[in-house]
Amino acid sequence: MTGQDGLADGRSELLTLIDEAAVRNRLGDRVAVYPGTRSQASSLGCAVTGAVVFGGLALVLSLTEAAALAVIPLGLLLLVPLGIWKERSTTAKNQGVRLDLHERGLTAVVKGRVHAVRYESTSVLQNTVRHTGVGGYTSYEYTLTDVDGAEVVLRGRADGSGEVAEKGGFSNPREWGPALQQAVTRAQLPGAVAALDSGGRLEFGRLWLTVDAVGSARESAQWQEIQEIKVFDGFVKLRVAGRWRALTHAAVSTIPNFFVFLALAEHLRRSAGRPAG
Repeated sequence: MTGQDGLADGRSELLTLIDEAAVRNRLGDRVAVYPGTRSQASSLGCAVTGAVVFGGLALVLSLTEAAALAVIPLGLLLLVPLGIWKERSTTAKNQGVRLDLHERGLTAVVKGRVHAVRYESTSVLQNTVRHTGVGGYTSYEYTLTDVDGAEVVLRGRADGSGEVAEKGGFSNPREWGPALQQAVTRAQLPGAVAALDSGGRLEFGRLWLTVDAVGSARESAQWQEIQEIKVFDGFVKLRVAGRWRALTHAAVSTIPNFFVFLALAEHLRRSAGRPAG
C-alpha cells in the first residue's frame, strides 16, 4: 500500500465514522462541510515576496558603508522559511479535522474524536475576538455540548483576505459560525416560548427571564419598562426610562445560548407593547 493509498483509506474510514454518528443521532441530511484550515497560496506568495525584499535589502546594505545593518534584513529573511514551515505543518495536522453541518445538528472531528451535536439540546458559548494591528485577524470560538454531554470547541480565524491557518481550526468560520447560531436558535426557540407561556422561568447562565420580567442576581426589569436591549462592549444592557443599565457583569461570551436568550427577550419586549426607540 502506498502512502497515498493509506491516506485515502484513512479518510474513507473517517467519513464512515462521521456518517454513522449522523445516522445514529438522527441529524438529518448533510448541509455543508468545512475541513481544517490550510495554508493559502496567497500566504506562500507573500512569503516569497518578503524573501525577495529582505534579501535584496541585505545585499544593498552589504555594499554600502552601512554594511553592519545588513544583519537586520538577514534576520528577517530567516523568519520567512520558518513561517512557511509552520503553515505547512498546520495544514498537515489539520488533515483529520472536519466539521459537517446537518439539518438537525452537526458532527465535528476534533483531536481524533467524532462528536455529534443536536441543535435542539446543545448549549453554545460564543467568543469572538477582533485582534487589531499589523496582521490583524478575528478569532472565532464556539464551545458546545455534544450528545454525550462532553464539551467540543470549534475554532477558526479570518482576516481581511480570508481564513488564517490555525491548528485545529475549521475553514470559513464567518460562514459556519452564524449558520450554527441560527440553527440552534431555530431549534430551541419554539420549546422555550412554550415553556414561558406555561409560566416557566428560563435560566441562561447568570441571566433569567419569564413572561413578565428579565434579570440577573444584580438587576431586573419588567418587560413593559424596557425600551431597548443591546450588547455594548460584550455586555448586555437595557434601556429603561431613557437610561442604559447593565443587566449583569457577566460577558456575553459566558452566557450559554445567548442568541436564543436575545431572540426570546426581543419577542417578550415587543409583546409587552414597547417599540424600540
